[in-house]
Amino acid sequence: MGAARTDAPTTDTLAPRAKIAVVVPATNTVVQPEYDAMRPAGVTNHVTRMFLPPRPYDDMNGYKKALHTEEGKLREALDLVLPCEPHVVAHGHSIHSFRGDIERAKEETRRLEDYCGRPFITPSIGVIKGLEAMGRPRRLGVLTPYWPPAGEMVVAFFRSAGYEPVRVVNMQAAGPTEVAKTPLDRIFKAFEELDVPQIEAYVQVGTALPVAGVTGQIEKKHGKPLVGVNAATYWAALRAAGIEDKISGFGVLLASH
Repeated sequence: MGAARTDAPTTDTLAPRAKIAVVVPATNTVVQPEYDAMRPAGVTNHVTRMFLPPRPYDDMNGYKKALHTEEGKLREALDLVLPCEPHVVAHGHSIHSFRGDIERAKEETRRLEDYCGRPFITPSIGVIKGLEAMGRPRRLGVLTPYWPPAGEMVVAFFRSAGYEPVRVVNMQAAGPTEVAKTPLDRIFKAFEELDVPQIEAYVQVGTALPVAGVTGQIEKKHGKPLVGVNAATYWAALRAAGIEDKISGFGVLLASH
């Protein structure tokens, strides 16, 4: 284990409470501003970027294969950010963390925490922790920016964790940079498509989909809680760093738990 991974967390003059390392795909332009908007006083975020190979969007067989086999440069990105001595690492990349079942996700978290020498929050585990904080609403409406093979993978993950995805809407964006360009009215419409009476809570995956800032509006309109991936991952990272602040403007999870 290299020196960068064994440095103990330290506070800074500008971060007397905690420093959070954030790993995002090179194409992602949403995680950084959303995390910064949610950042409480005395905490600083420190972003590093990881390379991900392009995934085909005109070949669903190739797309499905890539979901299960593609590897990004996560450890290289971690080696660039760990020397700043963060208290916790938040991973702003969804889909890889939803591969397989909940036990595989927990084991992946353990491996990454061992590599980093500090808490590591993956998006899938962040969302699960958020649902647990909400009282484990079982019947879910799931929104993704992905194509059906990815949506099926996400559904299988939640089923393995004891949840029942009642309805799934896949927005089928043609690549990661297109996800970030999704208009807010299209996002609102997607949640309307999800809104069937059986659903107890919404879950949104896809870290490039700009949902955190409109979470409260969606919850108020539909009368159901929304556990969005960026809000849940950042919330879980704050809690892992010992930050218990309630943060308004991003839905009930950050405001009340």
